Amino acid sequence: MDPQLASLIVPPEEVAHIDECLTRLVEDTGGNYALLLDKSGQVIAASGDGNRQDTTALGALIAGSFASSQQIAKLLREKDFRMLLQQGVRENLFIALIDDQWILTIIFNKGTHIGLVKVLTKKATEELASVLERVRKQHKSRDEVLGSNFRTSMEDTIDLLFRD
Repeated sequence: MDPQLASLIVPPEEVAHIDECLTRLVEDTGGNYALLLDKSGQVIAASGDGNRQDTTALGALIAGSFASSQQIAKLLREKDFRMLLQQGVRENLFIALIDDQWILTIIFNKGTHIGLVKVLTKKATEELASVLERVRKQHKSRDEVLGSNFRTSMEDTIDLLFRD
């Protein structure tokens, strides 16, 4: 994971695109709720039933569950598991990895067809991967402009301003 991802700034137009993608996923699948997380469990965006309990805890637990499944994959000599399905009595979770960086989760009830969820989630992961890659490239190009020479020059200027 890029160390800079913690400070990644998502422009408003890309936030709108992400929200639109999550909303469409919830509506088209008949799902209840969708979450976009980073691999640490930090909630990037959410859509759907606003009465969810604690999205912060939910995000952290989903990320932990996904990390656990990655270790199981290694034990089975798999590269990784890209998608997970967790089935409950009332609700199910379908979890998909996006570009080894982010996790898309959709929560849906028993009446929703799993095949539909899988197909539409795959489509959403491709769209979100494209959006998130654009954001990452914009972030990298900004870092190149604000490279070490600029930072050094700025620090020197600040030192000159505040010296005795």
